[in-house]
Amino acid sequence: MSTGSTRAVALALTANGGIALSKFAVFLLTGSSSLLTEAIHSAADCANQVLLFLGMRQGARPPSAKHPLGHGQAAFVASFLVALLLFSVGGLYSLVEGLHKIRHPEQPHHLSWAVALLLFAVALEGWSLRGALQAAATERHGRSLLRYLRQSSSTELVVVLAEDIAALVGLLFALAAVLLTMATGNPVWDGVGSVAIGLLLIAVAAFVGVEVTSLLLNEAPPLALRARIRAAVNEDPAVNHVLNLVAVIVGSDRLMVALQVKFHEQSSGAALVEAINALERRLHERFPQVQHLFVEPDEG
Repeated sequence: MSTGSTRAVALALTANGGIALSKFAVFLLTGSSSLLTEAIHSAADCANQVLLFLGMRQGARPPSAKHPLGHGQAAFVASFLVALLLFSVGGLYSLVEGLHKIRHPEQPHHLSWAVALLLFAVALEGWSLRGALQAAATERHGRSLLRYLRQSSSTELVVVLAEDIAALVGLLFALAAVLLTMATGNPVWDGVGSVAIGLLLIAVAAFVGVEVTSLLLNEAPPLALRARIRAAVNEDPAVNHVLNLVAVIVGSDRLMVALQVKFHEQSSGAALVEAINALERRLHERFPQVQHLFVEPDEG
């Protein structure tokens, strides 16, 4: 398991646990619909982080006879379950609750407590998001955050980043709804806040679900990485040229690479085997994320 990813998940679990308890307490005091949906969102996020921990733990298991390429995709399955929870428990519930409060508004009370809690929650979520961004910094390699989220195979870190961003924006929606309710005396704004939070969570869940589904369907690594692997093979003194390269993501920052290579004429079969072994050693050293490497010599 990646130390950075583990730390990011732990930070998110700690922050969301404290925020969820605080939100439920202040909801009971104020009756605010936006706070209820935010409390349920934070509770769902806690369950999500537990799922991510289990997926990371399962994914770290070594290959076996039944799973020769390892268990790396367990983290992808956990991330997909997180997307389902975000969509259903977080998004759909918030949307239904918000529409109900718009149709049947109820005046919340003690809203100054809600404002204080939301500001406290914004600070905690910002702390969690900062930790996740620091963990991702070593993997981004100059890429924009959106591009990193779309290309990274560290799904546990992608999910934590997406959840933290959604949580921070959702808190701002809830804060705006509470402040508008206080300023206008109209409780409909509280329901509008819940609807906005629900739509946000559904959008984030759809984004995470689409990206993780692609990984579960044997997505190839980025084109730039495949080009670097191909170039490294072509640089080998024993290689004439690469005939074919197939690379598949089989876990968080783990690849399976199969190569069809035309080698220069070798003096014997044993010399060809040594050339293949030397090529494999060099590729493993240069690309440690390549966990499984298969080289087939061919004449083209």
